[in-house]
Amino acid sequence: MMTKLIPFLLLFAAPAVAQTKHIPGNERWTAWSVQPAAKWEDAFVTGNGLHGMMMMDTPGKERIICVHEDLLLRAWDRNKIAVANIAGLLPAVRQLVDAGKLDAAAALATDEARKQLSNMGAPQAWPVSPHPAFDIDIHTDNKGSISHYKRSLNMETGEVRSTWQDNSGGVEYKIFSSRTANVNVVRIRGINGRRLSTTLALQETPGRHGEVDGVDVSKAFRDISTHADPGGWLAYHAQYARDSGGYEGLARVTIKGGEMQADSNSIHVSNAKEILVVLRITPLQYGATTQRVVVQNELTALPLNYEDLFNPHAALHAAMFRRVQLNLGCATQWASTPIEKMLAEAHQQGPTPLFLEQMHAMGRYLLISSSGKYPPPLQGIWGGGWTPAWNGGFVFDSNVNLAISAISTGDLSECAESYFGYVERLLPAWRLNARSYLGCRGFLVPHYSDPEKGYLNHFGAGYPWMYWPSGAGWNLMPFYEHGMLTGDTTFLRQRVLPLYEEMAQFYEDYLTKGNDGYYHISPGISPENNVGSNETTLAKDATIDIAVAREVFDHLLKLGTLFKLDKAQTDKWQYYYDHIVPYRINADGALAEWAPPDYPDNYAHRHNSHLYPVFPGTEFLQSSSDPRLLQAARVALVKRFKNDTESAHGLIHLALMAARLHDTAKVATNLQRFAQRHYVYNGLVTSHNPEHSIYNLDAALSLQRLLSDMLVFSQPGKVELLPACANSFPGGTLSGLRIHGGHKLDITWAHGTLVSAVVHAGRNDSCEFVYGNKSVTIKMLAGKQYHFNHQLQWR
Repeated sequence: MMTKLIPFLLLFAAPAVAQTKHIPGNERWTAWSVQPAAKWEDAFVTGNGLHGMMMMDTPGKERIICVHEDLLLRAWDRNKIAVANIAGLLPAVRQLVDAGKLDAAAALATDEARKQLSNMGAPQAWPVSPHPAFDIDIHTDNKGSISHYKRSLNMETGEVRSTWQDNSGGVEYKIFSSRTANVNVVRIRGINGRRLSTTLALQETPGRHGEVDGVDVSKAFRDISTHADPGGWLAYHAQYARDSGGYEGLARVTIKGGEMQADSNSIHVSNAKEILVVLRITPLQYGATTQRVVVQNELTALPLNYEDLFNPHAALHAAMFRRVQLNLGCATQWASTPIEKMLAEAHQQGPTPLFLEQMHAMGRYLLISSSGKYPPPLQGIWGGGWTPAWNGGFVFDSNVNLAISAISTGDLSECAESYFGYVERLLPAWRLNARSYLGCRGFLVPHYSDPEKGYLNHFGAGYPWMYWPSGAGWNLMPFYEHGMLTGDTTFLRQRVLPLYEEMAQFYEDYLTKGNDGYYHISPGISPENNVGSNETTLAKDATIDIAVAREVFDHLLKLGTLFKLDKAQTDKWQYYYDHIVPYRINADGALAEWAPPDYPDNYAHRHNSHLYPVFPGTEFLQSSSDPRLLQAARVALVKRFKNDTESAHGLIHLALMAARLHDTAKVATNLQRFAQRHYVYNGLVTSHNPEHSIYNLDAALSLQRLLSDMLVFSQPGKVELLPACANSFPGGTLSGLRIHGGHKLDITWAHGTLVSAVVHAGRNDSCEFVYGNKSVTIKMLAGKQYHFNHQLQWR
């Protein structure tokens, strides 16, 4: 129980405690509102990666939604190995693709695969859906009208606070999700002599009705029980109906002053100065079992004082949060401006300094708070509904990629480890997918899957994801980027190189050599676009498939040089790299989305997968790359940009590509669109669509990467300063950013021009620094600082 979970939560974080001490009362990074969260999407959130809370405030009738990242409604039992075996169909599928019969090829494969899965008892395309655990319902007696309401979120410490007054005095709530004790903590305190008469209960989160991919969520549980026990214990136990698992919640309630008694499923407190609730949610492999005794013993051993629980957590959380900071000079505005006013000004004026500063900080806060056993899915670990859009899951064709895009540049090794550990646990399933669907070694990544299993069972004729060869390289690339950014050769040798060697084996099995002498990639997918009038996304020689295959062999060649690998092996990788089918530039001068000349481009699409060699890849940005391809990528970006996407993360994704291409105007335009379209709820979490439609963290999490990339872009041996910073962008300082080679950088700018920069060298290295048309190469020594002025002169 707790003894097993705490080391995971503390991973990599413990050394930082001695370096960064929490300063009580520091409100520099505190956002606030004078309006209660009337709907769960507007709630402030807390999280330690595993546990989380969302506080909804109706003064005197508070509801705190409790969540846990491991709670999933499954369409079938968790122990089922739901993978079809259709590898034998690959030659026939390829033949149909070559004949241009893309819809028929997709139907042949997906019909047979779905038939097999249905016979296994796994007919649904969406295997899992996250859900809330339960609510803490808290009713406090009040007299007269409510006044002086205020709620706040301290991003630096992870604490949410709310206060209100009535004729009897004031009431203060403080909540946080402890990184050190792995519990949710709630303290209710009377202010100015106020005594509390309060009732507490654990109740099911309202709204469990409707369907998820044909599964009736009203029938999701075999049994739910909740009760209160003498001595201050609230218990909740749930057993799933379609799955053997379940979960339970246990809360320890203690008071200072007054009296407490249990009654059925509630605890009644009277005349108390303070109430402290310490709660843990425990996922159960088998829902008919319980861990009550173990958990109760562990909760009993925890401190009875709020500060003793909070301070160790705050020190760990703050150490992570402070490593990278964007300061646009808005410290006093945080204290004087409520969220509603900040968002209204951004809607009217565009991205104000306060909007950018708060959203950058919130992105870090959300990434820290929702990285646990898994990386953040579409909603992070939070949600107050039972039927989330797209099942609220882990979507691997840009969503997860964008969500974790700042784990390494943002110097959050703990969050990086959440992603790396998650992927490594899925590798056995990804190998099984490759063997079963394609008859190949290596990995086949599902577009969406059970995060515990990784089996590929989410597909249809329109989206035949079993033919997505670029998925593995795309989702393993963050391993390589992390190793190169940190300069950690042990990580590269032990955890990155073996993955890339297996991906090379995949391509050796999957690529087919044509009469033209090139290796072709068929079938494939360019997420999530389709060729011409075809209803399927199935195609051949998709640009992203070409780009990822080339990237895999390029990274292997670089690792081969670094580790002096066998020449026969590196020569083979070089041969594959040199003979992969080339990219195509279409008649418009744009990078084509598919290499076959008879495939027309569809510019009016929300995805930009064919620009992978610009972001997240860097192939076209290398000095050795054909400059015609870089120009073709610019033209392709212009074509796509005319089709203004409504998705918030789509705006950020496109702007990331524009930043890499030094297209300052498009970066500024999409930041303007993001600020003015009501994508941000009053709890500072983003929506997928404008006007607060569909709770989704992708934009909030990836904005921080966009802001850093437009200010600093690094590659091994080269750092660009202000590559895409408009003159209108607010002046300020970005500090602590991790750049390639194991170094860190602080940069200050004004009116789009450099003021100063400081590089903190992490190791001996030679690096070129570029600013505009100026460049300088420095041989750096580990532990030294290198200061640049506005003309790139250094000392």
